[in-house]
Amino acid sequence: MAQPLGIVLQQLADMDIFFYVLPFLLVFALVFGILEKANVLGSGPRSGGGASDNRNINAVIALAVGLLAIQFDQVPIFFSVIFPKLGIALSILLVALILIGLFVDLNRPGGPALIFFGLGAIAFTIVVLYSFQDYSWWQGGWWQDNLSALIAAGVVIAFVFLVVTSGHHNPAHPPYLQRYWDEAGVKLLGDGRH
Repeated sequence: MAQPLGIVLQQLADMDIFFYVLPFLLVFALVFGILEKANVLGSGPRSGGGASDNRNINAVIALAVGLLAIQFDQVPIFFSVIFPKLGIALSILLVALILIGLFVDLNRPGGPALIFFGLGAIAFTIVVLYSFQDYSWWQGGWWQDNLSALIAAGVVIAFVFLVVTSGHHNPAHPPYLQRYWDEAGVKLLGDGRH
């Protein structure tokens, strides 16, 4: 008889799959991938006429780092804090993509790409800051006391920048913000021709 998905997930949680196994696999895969891509240890000795590599050594190093990472509860607790918030941030970006797609021409290089890059950077910053907030060494009243002032300062700076760079301009010379978005978008995404 099939069990409901909630019960299966609870059984996996009771076996500490989410607390130890998945963080270990994530750390192992990241360390192994970085070691393979960076080729830190070189290509290895040649044996049998073919080129050998150091995949076994990289796997042992990644295994050791993965096991050391889950030795204490800091890494699994951090992962259990940050990944649910990452899911929320991705949901917010998806909603923003849908809503902005209604009003913005996404085929134009520049502006839309920078808008989503900016939204992604803001979401990343919020996720990281709120994830660190769950740790005692990061807690304190500074963020609660000054968050509204920081947001207000950011809004004022953005507003002043938009006012200074906007206005009636010669069509041959678009406003700085539009020029910047178009140039940066072309650099970031290419010219849009495939």
